[in-house]
Amino acid sequence: MTSFKSKLARLGPLPAERRGAPPLAPAQASLDRGPAVDGVGPSEAPPAPAAAAPAPTDAAPAAASASPSTGVARPSLDDLRERISRIVARGAPPTPRADPARGELPFHVEQTPGGPLYASRTRSLAAARVGRAPLVAARDADPAMLALLSLDPGLAGCDVRRALFLDTETTGLAGGTGTVPFLIGLAWFDPGADSAGPLGEPSSDGFVMEQLLLRRLGEEEPILRRLAERLAGASMIVTYNGKAFDMPLLRTRYVMNRLPPPPELPHLDLVHVARRIHKARLKSRTLIALEHDVLGRVRVGDVPGGEIVACYAHFLRTGDEEALIGVVEHNAADVLAMVALVGLYGEPLGSLAAGDLAGAAATLRRAGALERAAELADAAVERGGGAVAWRARGDIAKARGDKARALADYEALAAEIDDPSVRLELAKLYEHHVRSFARALELADQGTAEPEPAQARRRARLQRKVDRSAAALALPFGQSVGAGAGAVDGAPARPCSEPAAPRRRGARGREE
Repeated sequence: MTSFKSKLARLGPLPAERRGAPPLAPAQASLDRGPAVDGVGPSEAPPAPAAAAPAPTDAAPAAASASPSTGVARPSLDDLRERISRIVARGAPPTPRADPARGELPFHVEQTPGGPLYASRTRSLAAARVGRAPLVAARDADPAMLALLSLDPGLAGCDVRRALFLDTETTGLAGGTGTVPFLIGLAWFDPGADSAGPLGEPSSDGFVMEQLLLRRLGEEEPILRRLAERLAGASMIVTYNGKAFDMPLLRTRYVMNRLPPPPELPHLDLVHVARRIHKARLKSRTLIALEHDVLGRVRVGDVPGGEIVACYAHFLRTGDEEALIGVVEHNAADVLAMVALVGLYGEPLGSLAAGDLAGAAATLRRAGALERAAELADAAVERGGGAVAWRARGDIAKARGDKARALADYEALAAEIDDPSVRLELAKLYEHHVRSFARALELADQGTAEPEPAQARRRARLQRKVDRSAAALALPFGQSVGAGAGAVDGAPARPCSEPAAPRRRGARGREE
């Protein structure tokens, strides 16, 4: 669309004879204006006054004309162009450059070789909690248990006391080079032996929270260098969905700023652990949902995640620091929630609910830690974990080879829920362990979680076994099924020394 300024530029200046000419008399001016309006023609214009108009003087502008009614000089077209040009060139006033170190935000400025760094550092109390979970429990979390729950053996040898908790707030969720982390929240355990409080007093054990703010786009270098220093002193990283989002985004920013990449550390991503443990109990497994349903804390006045980008854009545009106060608090709450979850998952037997214990037991079974899995499953059943606890303990007993325990747990589960997969497990146990072919056939007829061809083969095989069992019961005591069958069919019985013909096996090695 063509701007108004460019349209004015195409009009060109006034004709030369009009720019230097004196103002016209009212009668002549009315004739020069063309045809009259409202049916009055040029010949009907009012007569000119008797007195002639005064000659122009130096005090009157040459390019202005007087209004017939008021006598006030009107600006010329060139004057209007000049006024409009001044207004357009003026533009919007420059945005004040925000300084978070002097306003309401809890940041102080540190001068670094790469530029100013805006940081905030606080220390939690030794008895601090997130809901009902103490933060200090993360200090004593079992790294072997965390490794099993995350299915990552590389975490077993890490020192949890040197773990670095990390969360970012970004300008978008798409990732890539166009997304910038403007707030990085970090937390780590500080024993307090070599540190002191703000007044020099000795400090106790606790977690240190550090937040790094990007005041303006393009000032990332000091933030990235500080993050690299923290990563260099850590033994592992703890994030929530950081493997898929936070860490790839931060590595991209190091490349974009021509800085060395950060060190690669063992990474505990709590989102995967939460999905495995809480999948049977919680529909939503976001960090805020876990904080509410697992830790027992409700955030009041929290900034929704969908509004964080708009808050930072408002801060960049206007310098309004109040727009970022809620975002800074949101980031700090996310980091402390991760600290509390690590303490919870590091010792699940004493802190998790019954349904969550069953999820942890199932995860340990996948990791191959059957003894520890059985311990958690027993606790889940005793605490009233319900169907999910029966299923977890039955699966673990089956994996350990305890068929009697597995059969009892699957029977209890089948009495509580109607699940074809449970009937399948029972049919297998009754066929191969109990050797009760009639019960196995009854379960197979009710439907199992198999494709129809597999179900048909299973029913046919069980029916043959049931028929053989019935025939064996009809024979005299001591006579074999093969002899009885041979006598019934009119064929000679197979001698005892003759080897039995091998049974046909299916693709998985089971008898079909």
